[in-house]
Amino acid sequence: MRRTYGLAATILFIIATGTAALGQAPRKAPRKVDEEDVAATAAVLDHVWLNASHNSDGDTMDWLFADDFIEIHPGGLLADKRQQIDQIRNPQGAPLDIRPTDIQVRYASPDAAVLTDTTIIHGKSGDVTYDGQFRVIRVFSKLHGRWRAAGAGIARITAQ
Repeated sequence: MRRTYGLAATILFIIATGTAALGQAPRKAPRKVDEEDVAATAAVLDHVWLNASHNSDGDTMDWLFADDFIEIHPGGLLADKRQQIDQIRNPQGAPLDIRPTDIQVRYASPDAAVLTDTTIIHGKSGDVTYDGQFRVIRVFSKLHGRWRAAGAGIARITAQ
């Protein structure tokens, strides 16, 4: 009988401590970066990029672009950071007429954001002549605590 009381007391103790443990306040999860904040930051940087491009402002692009930045132009031409900045500083002829619409943040995380837009572009930049509607993708990445433009791609939209 004494053994039964001892066993019952042990089981009751386990249940009581388990219930007390479960009733404790949960640990706070690590703070998640708000995707809306990332999207807002990327949208601002996107406008900085577009304004600098429109104004042939290579200094702003130098500040914005990551060292290993790459852009894919129509026709598959690749431009690294230096080539892209040179094209922006010295557009052959008048600056590009760039009219983006439908800018959307497609992906946002604590370290990356991807935006797309539909842009009408007229003019010439380097060896590339733009005259039509294009789909544009821009990629931003947080590097060493600072947001930078990591890459972009431009593809002509053709009639289907």
